[in-house]
Amino acid sequence: MGAILFIIFAVLLYTFKIIANARNLTFDKWCEIFISFFIFTNCVSFGLPLIDLNLPYNDGAFGYKFRLEVFMIIAPIFLIVMARRMKWQFLPIPWYAVAVIVLYCAVNLLNPNNLAVPSTAIAIAQLLSYALFLYLLCSCVSLDVILKGIYEGFLYTTILQAVLAICYPILGIDQVVHLFREATSIRAEERPGAPGTFTHPNSLGGYMAYIVSFFTACYLIGYQKKKSLWIGITALFVLIMSFSRTSMLAVSTSLILLITLYTTQNSSIFSLKNILTKILPFILIIAAAVLFTPLKDSFINSDMDEMMLARLMHYYCGYEIITDHPWVGVGLNSHLEYIRANISFRIFGDVSRIIWKAEEFMSTNPIHNVLLIWLSEFGIILTLPILFFFGRCFYKIKPVLRSNASDNYKVMYLFSIGLITCLIVHGMADWAPLSRPLSNIWMLAFFVISLNKYKYESLPRSG
Repeated sequence: MGAILFIIFAVLLYTFKIIANARNLTFDKWCEIFISFFIFTNCVSFGLPLIDLNLPYNDGAFGYKFRLEVFMIIAPIFLIVMARRMKWQFLPIPWYAVAVIVLYCAVNLLNPNNLAVPSTAIAIAQLLSYALFLYLLCSCVSLDVILKGIYEGFLYTTILQAVLAICYPILGIDQVVHLFREATSIRAEERPGAPGTFTHPNSLGGYMAYIVSFFTACYLIGYQKKKSLWIGITALFVLIMSFSRTSMLAVSTSLILLITLYTTQNSSIFSLKNILTKILPFILIIAAAVLFTPLKDSFINSDMDEMMLARLMHYYCGYEIITDHPWVGVGLNSHLEYIRANISFRIFGDVSRIIWKAEEFMSTNPIHNVLLIWLSEFGIILTLPILFFFGRCFYKIKPVLRSNASDNYKVMYLFSIGLITCLIVHGMADWAPLSRPLSNIWMLAFFVISLNKYKYESLPRSG
Protein backbone atom coordinates (compact mmCIF):
# COMPACT_ATOMS: atom_id res chain seq x y z
CA MET A 1 0.00 0.00 0.00
CA GLY A 2 2.78 2.40 0.96
CA ALA A 3 4.69 1.74 -2.26
CA ILE A 4 1.62 2.52 -4.38
CA LEU A 5 0.98 5.75 -2.48
CA PHE A 6 4.63 6.69 -2.86
CA ILE A 7 4.57 6.17 -6.65
CA ILE A 8 1.40 8.27 -6.92
CA PHE A 9 3.08 10.99 -4.86
CA ALA A 10 6.23 10.82 -7.02
CA VAL A 11 4.22 11.08 -10.25
CA LEU A 12 2.29 14.09 -8.92
CA LEU A 13 5.49 15.75 -7.68
CA TYR A 14 7.27 15.42 -11.01
CA THR A 15 4.15 16.35 -12.98
CA PHE A 16 4.02 19.59 -11.02
CA LYS A 17 7.75 20.07 -11.68
CA ILE A 18 7.23 19.62 -15.42
CA ILE A 19 4.34 22.09 -15.45
CA ALA A 20 6.35 24.62 -13.43
CA ASN A 21 9.25 24.38 -15.92
CA ALA A 22 7.12 24.07 -19.06
CA ARG A 23 8.76 27.07 -20.77
CA ASN A 24 12.30 25.83 -20.12
CA LEU A 25 11.95 22.14 -20.95
CA THR A 26 14.96 21.52 -23.17
CA PHE A 27 16.16 18.06 -24.13
CA ASP A 28 18.71 18.07 -21.29
CA LYS A 29 16.09 19.21 -18.80
CA TRP A 30 13.78 16.34 -19.75
CA CYS A 31 16.64 13.85 -19.30
CA GLU A 32 17.50 15.41 -15.94
CA ILE A 33 13.89 14.98 -14.79
CA PHE A 34 13.83 11.33 -15.90
CA ILE A 35 17.06 10.58 -14.02
CA SER A 36 15.85 12.43 -10.93
CA PHE A 37 12.55 10.51 -11.02
CA PHE A 38 14.41 7.20 -11.25
CA ILE A 39 16.71 8.05 -8.32
CA PHE A 40 13.80 9.26 -6.19
CA THR A 41 11.64 6.19 -6.84
CA ASN A 42 14.62 3.87 -6.33
CA CYS A 43 14.19 4.07 -2.55
CA VAL A 44 10.95 2.07 -2.61
CA SER A 45 10.53 -1.59 -3.52
CA PHE A 46 7.95 -1.37 -6.27
CA GLY A 47 7.50 -3.37 -9.43
CA LEU A 48 5.01 -5.49 -11.32
CA PRO A 49 6.16 -9.14 -11.27
CA LEU A 50 6.71 -10.36 -14.84
CA ILE A 51 8.24 -13.70 -13.87
CA ASP A 52 7.57 -15.27 -10.47
CA LEU A 53 9.16 -18.59 -9.47
CA ASN A 54 6.74 -18.83 -6.50
CA LEU A 55 9.42 -20.16 -4.16
CA PRO A 56 8.79 -20.40 -0.41
CA TYR A 57 12.15 -18.71 0.30
CA ASN A 58 14.73 -16.63 -1.51
CA ASP A 59 17.76 -18.45 -2.90
CA GLY A 60 19.95 -15.34 -2.73
CA ALA A 61 20.08 -11.55 -2.51
CA PHE A 62 18.20 -10.99 -5.81
CA GLY A 63 15.05 -12.89 -4.84
CA TYR A 64 12.93 -15.03 -7.13
CA LYS A 65 10.86 -12.44 -9.05
CA PHE A 66 11.69 -10.53 -12.21
CA ARG A 67 9.83 -7.24 -11.89
CA LEU A 68 8.86 -4.43 -14.20
CA GLU A 69 10.87 -1.61 -12.59
CA VAL A 70 10.68 2.16 -13.05
CA PHE A 71 13.94 2.23 -15.01
CA MET A 72 12.48 -0.25 -17.50
CA ILE A 73 9.68 2.21 -18.21
CA ILE A 74 12.18 5.05 -18.70
CA ALA A 75 14.60 3.01 -20.85
CA PRO A 76 12.41 2.96 -24.02
CA ILE A 77 12.32 6.77 -23.87
CA PHE A 78 16.10 6.87 -24.22
CA LEU A 79 15.87 4.27 -27.00
CA ILE A 80 13.51 6.57 -28.92
CA VAL A 81 15.94 9.43 -28.33
CA MET A 82 18.74 7.30 -29.75
CA ALA A 83 16.69 6.63 -32.86
CA ARG A 84 15.38 10.14 -33.55
CA ARG A 85 17.88 12.55 -32.06
CA MET A 86 21.17 10.65 -31.85
CA LYS A 87 20.73 8.75 -35.14
CA TRP A 88 21.58 5.46 -33.40
CA GLN A 89 25.00 6.69 -32.26
CA PHE A 90 25.45 4.26 -29.41
CA LEU A 91 28.48 4.18 -27.18
CA PRO A 92 31.05 1.71 -28.54
CA ILE A 93 31.16 -1.47 -26.49
CA PRO A 94 34.69 -2.88 -25.98
CA TRP A 95 35.02 -6.52 -26.94
CA TYR A 96 36.44 -7.38 -23.53
CA ALA A 97 33.31 -5.99 -21.81
CA VAL A 98 31.14 -8.33 -23.88
CA ALA A 99 33.52 -11.21 -23.13
CA VAL A 100 33.33 -10.58 -19.38
CA ILE A 101 29.52 -10.47 -19.44
CA VAL A 102 29.28 -13.68 -21.46
CA LEU A 103 31.83 -15.38 -19.16
CA TYR A 104 29.97 -14.46 -15.98
CA CYS A 105 26.61 -15.56 -17.43
CA ALA A 106 27.96 -18.85 -18.77
CA VAL A 107 29.87 -19.81 -15.63
CA ASN A 108 26.90 -19.10 -13.36
CA LEU A 109 24.23 -20.76 -15.51
CA LEU A 110 26.31 -23.83 -16.40
CA ASN A 111 27.89 -24.25 -12.97
CA PRO A 112 27.41 -27.92 -11.95
CA ASN A 113 27.28 -26.84 -8.30
CA ASN A 114 24.30 -24.55 -8.93
CA LEU A 115 21.16 -25.95 -7.29
CA ALA A 116 18.97 -22.95 -8.18
CA VAL A 117 19.51 -22.22 -11.87
CA PRO A 118 16.10 -20.47 -12.29
CA SER A 119 17.01 -18.05 -9.48
CA THR A 120 20.35 -17.44 -11.19
CA ALA A 121 18.55 -16.68 -14.45
CA ILE A 122 16.30 -14.20 -12.61
CA ALA A 123 19.34 -12.40 -11.17
CA ILE A 124 21.11 -12.28 -14.54
CA ALA A 125 17.97 -10.91 -16.22
CA GLN A 126 17.73 -8.17 -13.59
CA LEU A 127 21.40 -7.21 -13.94
CA LEU A 128 21.41 -7.25 -17.75
CA SER A 129 18.22 -5.18 -17.98
CA TYR A 130 19.69 -2.57 -15.66
CA ALA A 131 23.01 -2.61 -17.52
CA LEU A 132 21.10 -1.98 -20.76
CA PHE A 133 19.34 0.97 -19.12
CA LEU A 134 22.68 2.45 -18.01
CA TYR A 135 24.12 1.93 -21.49
CA LEU A 136 21.20 3.76 -23.13
CA LEU A 137 21.34 6.51 -20.52
CA CYS A 138 25.05 7.19 -20.96
CA SER A 139 24.72 7.01 -24.75
CA CYS A 140 22.14 9.82 -24.67
CA VAL A 141 23.11 12.35 -22.06
CA SER A 142 26.09 14.25 -20.69
CA LEU A 143 27.62 13.77 -17.25
CA ASP A 144 26.40 17.25 -16.33
CA VAL A 145 22.80 16.12 -16.83
CA ILE A 146 23.36 12.82 -15.00
CA LEU A 147 24.91 14.60 -12.02
CA LYS A 148 22.07 17.13 -11.83
CA GLY A 149 19.51 14.31 -11.95
CA ILE A 150 21.27 12.34 -9.20
CA TYR A 151 21.62 15.48 -7.09
CA GLU A 152 17.93 16.36 -7.31
CA GLY A 153 16.80 12.76 -6.79
CA PHE A 154 18.94 12.42 -3.66
CA LEU A 155 17.69 15.81 -2.43
CA TYR A 156 14.04 14.74 -2.64
CA THR A 157 14.89 11.33 -1.12
CA THR A 158 16.63 12.96 1.85
CA ILE A 159 13.71 15.29 2.54
CA LEU A 160 11.20 12.43 2.40
CA GLN A 161 13.26 10.11 4.62
CA ALA A 162 13.85 12.95 7.10
CA VAL A 163 10.10 13.56 7.40
CA LEU A 164 9.49 9.83 7.96
CA ALA A 165 12.34 9.66 10.52
CA ILE A 166 10.79 12.54 12.45
CA CYS A 167 7.44 10.72 12.44
CA TYR A 168 9.13 7.52 13.62
CA PRO A 169 10.99 7.04 15.88
CA ILE A 170 11.10 10.65 17.18
CA LEU A 171 7.33 11.29 17.40
CA GLY A 172 6.46 7.60 17.74
CA ILE A 173 3.97 7.66 14.85
CA ASP A 174 4.46 4.01 13.90
CA GLN A 175 1.79 4.18 11.19
CA VAL A 176 4.53 5.33 8.82
CA VAL A 177 6.38 2.08 9.60
CA HIS A 178 3.34 -0.07 8.81
CA LEU A 179 2.84 1.90 5.59
CA PHE A 180 5.92 0.25 4.01
CA ARG A 181 5.88 -2.87 6.14
CA GLU A 182 4.26 -5.45 3.87
CA ALA A 183 7.47 -7.38 3.19
CA THR A 184 9.58 -6.03 6.00
CA SER A 185 11.64 -8.06 8.43
CA ILE A 186 11.81 -5.26 11.00
CA ARG A 187 11.34 -6.25 14.64
CA ALA A 188 9.82 -3.01 15.88
CA GLU A 189 10.12 -3.84 19.56
CA GLU A 190 13.80 -4.79 19.35
CA ARG A 191 14.88 -2.54 16.47
CA PRO A 192 13.21 0.84 17.01
CA GLY A 193 15.23 2.55 14.29
CA ALA A 194 13.63 4.37 11.39
CA PRO A 195 13.08 2.14 8.33
CA GLY A 196 11.80 4.98 6.16
CA THR A 197 10.52 3.63 2.86
CA PHE A 198 12.70 0.52 3.19
CA THR A 199 11.95 -2.89 4.65
CA HIS A 200 14.64 -2.71 7.35
CA PRO A 201 16.52 0.06 9.21
CA ASN A 202 19.84 -1.35 7.97
CA SER A 203 18.77 -0.78 4.37
CA LEU A 204 17.78 2.81 5.10
CA GLY A 205 21.06 3.34 6.95
CA GLY A 206 23.10 1.94 4.07
CA TYR A 207 21.23 4.04 1.51
CA MET A 208 21.67 7.23 3.52
CA ALA A 209 25.38 6.42 3.91
CA TYR A 210 25.57 6.53 0.11
CA ILE A 211 23.74 9.86 0.03
CA VAL A 212 26.01 11.34 2.72
CA SER A 213 29.04 10.23 0.69
CA PHE A 214 27.58 11.84 -2.43
CA PHE A 215 26.96 15.23 -0.86
CA THR A 216 30.34 15.07 0.88
CA ALA A 217 31.97 14.62 -2.53
CA CYS A 218 29.92 17.53 -3.90
CA TYR A 219 30.95 19.73 -0.98
CA LEU A 220 34.65 18.90 -1.29
CA ILE A 221 34.76 19.51 -5.05
CA GLY A 222 32.67 22.69 -4.72
CA TYR A 223 29.51 21.52 -6.49
CA GLN A 224 26.67 23.58 -4.92
CA LYS A 225 28.80 23.68 -1.79
CA LYS A 226 26.52 25.28 0.82
CA LYS A 227 23.44 23.40 -0.31
CA SER A 228 25.35 20.11 -0.35
CA LEU A 229 26.56 20.70 3.22
CA TRP A 230 23.05 21.08 4.65
CA ILE A 231 21.58 18.20 2.66
CA GLY A 232 24.49 16.00 3.74
CA ILE A 233 23.89 16.88 7.40
CA THR A 234 20.18 16.08 7.00
CA ALA A 235 21.02 12.73 5.40
CA LEU A 236 23.40 11.99 8.30
CA PHE A 237 20.57 12.75 10.73
CA VAL A 238 18.33 10.22 8.97
CA LEU A 239 21.12 7.63 9.06
CA ILE A 240 21.54 8.09 12.82
CA MET A 241 17.78 7.71 13.29
CA SER A 242 17.98 4.30 11.59
CA PHE A 243 20.13 3.10 14.55
CA SER A 244 22.05 0.96 12.06
CA ARG A 245 25.43 0.21 13.62
CA THR A 246 27.12 -1.00 10.46
CA SER A 247 25.84 1.99 8.48
CA MET A 248 27.20 4.41 11.10
CA LEU A 249 30.56 2.67 10.94
CA ALA A 250 30.47 2.71 7.14
CA VAL A 251 29.65 6.40 6.80
CA SER A 252 32.25 7.30 9.44
CA THR A 253 34.92 5.43 7.51
CA SER A 254 33.73 6.96 4.24
CA LEU A 255 33.82 10.53 5.61
CA ILE A 256 37.31 10.08 7.07
CA LEU A 257 38.60 8.60 3.82
CA LEU A 258 36.98 11.13 1.46
CA ILE A 259 38.09 14.17 3.44
CA THR A 260 41.59 12.77 3.93
CA LEU A 261 42.00 11.83 0.27
CA TYR A 262 40.86 15.24 -0.90
CA THR A 263 42.96 17.26 1.55
CA THR A 264 46.08 15.14 0.98
CA GLN A 265 45.83 14.78 -2.80
CA ASN A 266 49.30 16.29 -3.22
CA SER A 267 50.97 14.34 -0.41
CA SER A 268 51.05 10.87 1.09
CA ILE A 269 47.95 9.96 3.05
CA PHE A 270 50.09 7.87 5.40
CA SER A 271 52.59 10.58 6.31
CA LEU A 272 52.96 11.17 10.05
CA LYS A 273 51.65 14.73 9.71
CA ASN A 274 48.50 13.67 7.87
CA ILE A 275 47.83 10.83 10.30
CA LEU A 276 48.13 13.12 13.34
CA THR A 277 46.33 16.16 11.92
CA LYS A 278 43.67 14.65 9.66
CA ILE A 279 42.95 10.98 10.30
CA LEU A 280 43.40 10.69 14.09
CA PRO A 281 41.16 13.68 15.01
CA PHE A 282 38.27 12.27 12.96
CA ILE A 283 38.65 8.87 14.62
CA LEU A 284 38.67 10.45 18.08
CA ILE A 285 35.56 12.53 17.31
CA ILE A 286 33.66 9.47 16.09
CA ALA A 287 34.81 7.38 19.06
CA ALA A 288 33.67 10.12 21.45
CA ALA A 289 30.30 10.31 19.68
CA VAL A 290 29.81 6.57 20.17
CA LEU A 291 31.05 6.35 23.77
CA PHE A 292 29.66 9.55 25.28
CA THR A 293 26.33 10.08 23.52
CA PRO A 294 23.02 8.17 23.35
CA LEU A 295 24.52 6.28 20.37
CA LYS A 296 26.34 4.18 22.97
CA ASP A 297 23.16 2.20 23.63
CA SER A 298 22.91 1.20 19.98
CA PHE A 299 26.42 -0.25 19.99
CA ILE A 300 26.84 -1.67 23.49
CA ASN A 301 23.62 -1.99 25.48
CA SER A 302 21.61 -3.76 22.77
CA ASP A 303 21.28 -7.08 20.96
CA MET A 304 24.78 -6.74 19.54
CA ASP A 305 26.05 -9.99 21.12
CA GLU A 306 23.14 -12.01 19.74
CA MET A 307 23.48 -10.52 16.27
CA MET A 308 27.24 -11.06 16.24
CA LEU A 309 26.81 -14.70 17.18
CA ALA A 310 24.15 -15.17 14.49
CA ARG A 311 26.46 -13.64 11.89
CA LEU A 312 29.38 -15.83 12.94
CA MET A 313 27.21 -18.89 12.42
CA HIS A 314 26.19 -17.51 9.04
CA TYR A 315 29.83 -16.85 8.15
CA TYR A 316 30.62 -20.47 8.92
CA CYS A 317 28.02 -21.55 6.37
CA GLY A 318 29.75 -19.33 3.80
CA TYR A 319 33.10 -20.79 4.81
CA GLU A 320 31.76 -24.29 4.19
CA ILE A 321 30.61 -23.34 0.68
CA ILE A 322 33.94 -21.70 -0.16
CA THR A 323 35.85 -24.71 1.15
CA ASP A 324 33.74 -27.10 -0.95
CA HIS A 325 33.74 -25.01 -4.15
CA PRO A 326 36.54 -22.41 -3.96
CA TRP A 327 37.06 -21.59 -7.64
CA VAL A 328 33.65 -21.05 -9.26
CA GLY A 329 31.30 -21.11 -6.25
CA VAL A 330 27.73 -22.35 -6.43
CA GLY A 331 26.23 -19.80 -8.83
CA LEU A 332 24.77 -16.30 -8.59
CA ASN A 333 21.71 -15.91 -6.33
CA SER A 334 21.79 -19.54 -5.20
CA HIS A 335 23.84 -19.84 -2.01
CA LEU A 336 20.80 -20.14 0.27
CA GLU A 337 19.50 -23.14 -1.63
CA TYR A 338 22.92 -24.74 -1.28
CA ILE A 339 22.92 -24.05 2.49
CA ARG A 340 19.46 -25.58 2.92
CA ALA A 341 20.44 -28.67 0.93
CA ASN A 342 23.93 -29.34 2.27
CA ILE A 343 24.47 -27.81 5.72
CA SER A 344 22.83 -29.17 8.85
CA PHE A 345 22.23 -26.60 11.57
CA ARG A 346 22.67 -29.32 14.19
CA ILE A 347 26.41 -28.68 14.03
CA PHE A 348 25.81 -25.46 15.99
CA GLY A 349 24.29 -27.38 18.89
CA ASP A 350 22.86 -25.43 21.79
CA VAL A 351 24.35 -22.18 20.54
CA SER A 352 21.55 -21.75 18.02
CA ARG A 353 18.94 -21.87 20.81
CA ILE A 354 19.95 -18.50 22.23
CA ILE A 355 19.44 -16.74 18.88
CA TRP A 356 16.07 -15.48 17.69
CA LYS A 357 14.82 -18.06 15.13
CA ALA A 358 18.39 -19.05 14.28
CA GLU A 359 17.63 -21.73 11.68
CA GLU A 360 15.09 -19.56 9.87
CA PHE A 361 17.50 -16.61 9.96
CA MET A 362 20.36 -18.56 8.36
CA SER A 363 18.32 -20.48 5.80
CA THR A 364 16.15 -17.64 4.50
CA ASN A 365 18.41 -14.57 4.80
CA PRO A 366 21.47 -14.13 2.57
CA ILE A 367 24.80 -14.41 4.36
CA HIS A 368 25.40 -11.12 6.15
CA ASN A 369 28.73 -10.50 4.47
CA VAL A 370 29.01 -9.27 0.88
CA LEU A 371 32.51 -10.67 0.29
CA LEU A 372 31.45 -14.11 1.54
CA ILE A 373 28.42 -14.00 -0.76
CA TRP A 374 30.62 -13.18 -3.76
CA LEU A 375 33.13 -15.89 -2.87
CA SER A 376 30.33 -18.40 -2.22
CA GLU A 377 28.45 -17.68 -5.46
CA PHE A 378 31.22 -16.52 -7.84
CA GLY A 379 34.20 -18.34 -6.39
CA ILE A 380 37.71 -16.92 -6.30
CA ILE A 381 38.05 -16.67 -10.09
CA LEU A 382 35.05 -14.37 -10.65
CA THR A 383 35.44 -12.41 -7.40
CA LEU A 384 39.01 -11.28 -8.12
CA PRO A 385 38.01 -8.97 -11.04
CA ILE A 386 35.56 -7.16 -8.73
CA LEU A 387 38.25 -6.63 -6.10
CA PHE A 388 40.69 -5.57 -8.82
CA PHE A 389 38.23 -2.89 -9.99
CA PHE A 390 37.91 -1.57 -6.42
CA GLY A 391 41.68 -1.49 -5.99
CA ARG A 392 42.10 0.29 -9.33
CA CYS A 393 39.62 2.98 -8.29
CA PHE A 394 41.57 3.68 -5.10
CA TYR A 395 44.84 3.67 -7.02
CA LYS A 396 43.56 6.27 -9.51
CA ILE A 397 41.68 8.63 -7.17
CA LYS A 398 44.57 11.01 -6.41
CA PRO A 399 45.70 11.30 -10.06
CA VAL A 400 42.07 12.06 -10.98
CA LEU A 401 41.77 14.75 -8.30
CA ARG A 402 45.06 16.34 -9.45
CA SER A 403 44.21 16.14 -13.14
CA ASN A 404 42.35 18.63 -15.33
CA ALA A 405 39.35 16.31 -15.48
CA SER A 406 35.96 18.04 -15.21
CA ASP A 407 34.65 18.80 -11.74
CA ASN A 408 31.58 16.69 -12.52
CA TYR A 409 33.80 13.67 -13.15
CA LYS A 410 35.76 14.32 -9.95
CA VAL A 411 32.52 14.41 -7.96
CA MET A 412 31.42 11.06 -9.39
CA TYR A 413 34.86 9.50 -8.87
CA LEU A 414 35.12 10.69 -5.28
CA PHE A 415 31.53 9.52 -4.73
CA SER A 416 32.50 6.09 -6.10
CA ILE A 417 35.32 5.86 -3.55
CA GLY A 418 32.77 6.58 -0.83
CA LEU A 419 30.47 3.91 -2.28
CA ILE A 420 33.21 1.29 -2.33
CA THR A 421 34.11 2.15 1.26
CA CYS A 422 30.49 1.92 2.43
CA LEU A 423 29.94 -1.27 0.43
CA ILE A 424 32.96 -2.97 2.03
CA VAL A 425 32.43 -1.75 5.61
CA HIS A 426 28.62 -2.09 5.64
CA GLY A 427 28.96 -5.35 3.73
CA MET A 428 31.15 -6.88 6.43
CA ALA A 429 28.05 -7.50 8.57
CA ASP A 430 25.08 -7.15 6.19
CA TRP A 431 23.91 -8.16 2.73
CA ALA A 432 21.90 -4.93 2.16
CA PRO A 433 24.53 -3.46 -0.26
CA LEU A 434 23.44 -6.17 -2.74
CA SER A 435 19.74 -5.29 -2.48
CA ARG A 436 18.16 -3.60 -5.49
CA PRO A 437 18.00 0.02 -4.23
CA LEU A 438 21.60 0.09 -3.01
CA SER A 439 23.14 -1.90 -5.85
CA ASN A 440 21.39 0.32 -8.42
CA ILE A 441 23.30 3.31 -7.03
CA TRP A 442 26.78 1.86 -6.98
CA MET A 443 26.33 0.20 -10.36
CA LEU A 444 25.32 3.58 -11.84
CA ALA A 445 28.35 5.35 -10.33
CA PHE A 446 30.80 2.63 -11.36
CA PHE A 447 29.41 2.59 -14.90
CA VAL A 448 29.80 6.36 -15.24
CA ILE A 449 33.39 6.58 -14.00
CA SER A 450 34.39 3.74 -16.30
CA LEU A 451 33.57 5.83 -19.39
CA ASN A 452 36.39 7.98 -20.74
CA LYS A 453 33.86 10.18 -22.60
CA TYR A 454 32.94 11.87 -19.32
CA LYS A 455 36.42 12.51 -17.93
CA TYR A 456 37.14 15.73 -19.82
CA GLU A 457 33.59 16.78 -20.56
CA SER A 458 33.62 20.57 -20.96
CA LEU A 459 29.97 21.27 -20.29
CA PRO A 460 29.36 23.90 -17.58
CA ARG A 461 28.78 22.43 -14.15
CA SER A 462 25.98 23.34 -11.79
CA GLY A 463 26.39 25.74 -8.88
